[in-house]
Amino acid sequence: MQIVRKIVMLLALAGGVLYPTASVFASNFHLILGADYVNSDIKYNNGQEDSIQPKDDYNSISPVIGLSAYGIGLEAYILNSKDVKEGSLQSKLRAYGFDIFGEASLSDNFALIASLGMAKYEFHNKIDGTKADDSNNGPRFGIGLQYYICRNIAIRAMYHYTLLNSGEKDPYDAVSEFSAGLRFIF
Repeated sequence: MQIVRKIVMLLALAGGVLYPTASVFASNFHLILGADYVNSDIKYNNGQEDSIQPKDDYNSISPVIGLSAYGIGLEAYILNSKDVKEGSLQSKLRAYGFDIFGEASLSDNFALIASLGMAKYEFHNKIDGTKADDSNNGPRFGIGLQYYICRNIAIRAMYHYTLLNSGEKDPYDAVSEFSAGLRFIF
């Protein structure tokens, strides 16, 4: 019986010591929901655009979900562009991936954001009824600013650069993106 009492007392003591630590961690752990307007500029190998690729940028809205604690976080995103039509070519971009980000406070309302992640880009092309789809992935680097309107709402502007792991026959080299969006922090 004394062993059981000692175990209960140790557990109560450990709970009393660990509870404030768990409470502090829980108060700094946040769910992030948001959306970004994204302009994606495709960079082609050797600076040449392939004849089946549109010359215009892709524009899309990208929903975002993530988690953060102590200024470090993880966000996942997906984007689907509208169809880009140029002559007999119809093209669409789809991308998804994740970013690990760090946040450094610049003032009470402004923060510098830096990110590193992975992205997969799918190019869906149709020229004269013939499909020519392609997909590439690669590392993604980003930097930007975040402005906190209040504790739970922020506006973010970012620049991302993705190096695509494309082969010699693939026309794609990289993707340069500018985004601006809203974050709800719970």
